[in-house]
Amino acid sequence: MVLTTVKCPHCGSDNVKKNGTAKNGKQRFLCCNENCTHKTFVESYTYNAYDPRIRSRIFYSIVNGSGTRATARTLGIAKDTVTDALRSIEALLWYVNYDYIDNHKDSSIDVEIVSVNEAEMDEMWSFVGDKSQQYWLWWAIDHNTGEPLAFHFGTREHKNLDELLVLLKQFDINIVYSDDNFAYKSHITRSKVVTGKKNTQKIERKHLSLRTWCSRLVRKGIRFSKDHNMHRIVVALVINVWFFHRIIW
Repeated sequence: MVLTTVKCPHCGSDNVKKNGTAKNGKQRFLCCNENCTHKTFVESYTYNAYDPRIRSRIFYSIVNGSGTRATARTLGIAKDTVTDALRSIEALLWYVNYDYIDNHKDSSIDVEIVSVNEAEMDEMWSFVGDKSQQYWLWWAIDHNTGEPLAFHFGTREHKNLDELLVLLKQFDINIVYSDDNFAYKSHITRSKVVTGKKNTQKIERKHLSLRTWCSRLVRKGIRFSKDHNMHRIVVALVINVWFFHRIIW
C-alpha cells in the first residue's frame, strides 16, 4: 500500500484533515494552516478551472508565448476563463520599475528621486485587429544595466512620450539616448538628448526579446490581439515577469 501526502493547493501546507464529502461524493479536506487564505478543497476537480493551481498555469503559459486559445486548449478550460484571469491581474501590473527605485535610492535622503546617469528611450509598434490599428510601446531603460525604468502604451503621437515622461519623473536622468524621432529632442527638456542608433543597442535588443516571448508582438503572424485592453495587459504582464522579475500570481 502506498500512502500519499495531501497538501493544500492554496498554501502548500500538509497540515490538513478530512472534512466530509462534496455533493458529487468527492472527499473534501480542511486546511488547518491559520495563514491560509482558503480553508476547504478537494484533490481533483470536475472542471479544471475550479482548481486553484490553474491560475498560475494560465499566467505561466501566457508569459511563455502561448495565446489565450492555445492556453485554454492545453489546460482544458474555456477561453473566457483565461481572459477573465488576465483581466483580474490588471490592477497588480507595474508601469514603473519600483524595485529599481528601492534598490538605487539613498536611504539617508528623504527625496524620492533616483539618479540615472544615462538612459535609452525608444518606441516599438504592434497592432490590434489589423495593421491599420497600430499600438505603440514607449519605454526607457537604464543604459548601463539594461534594466527597464518605465513604459507606456498608446499611439505614435508625441503626446504619448509626454505620458512616459510623467512616469519617469521619479528618475533624475542626465543623458537620454534615442533614435532620430523628433519627439525626443522637442519634448525632453530636463535631460541632454543624444540621437542615433549607436547608443540604443540595449533597448533594441529588448525589442527582440519582447517579440520572441510575446507572440502578440510578432509583426508577421496570425497571433495578434483583437482587444486593446487585453493587448496591453498581456504585454505588461510579460514585461513585469521577464524584465521587472515579478511573480504576481
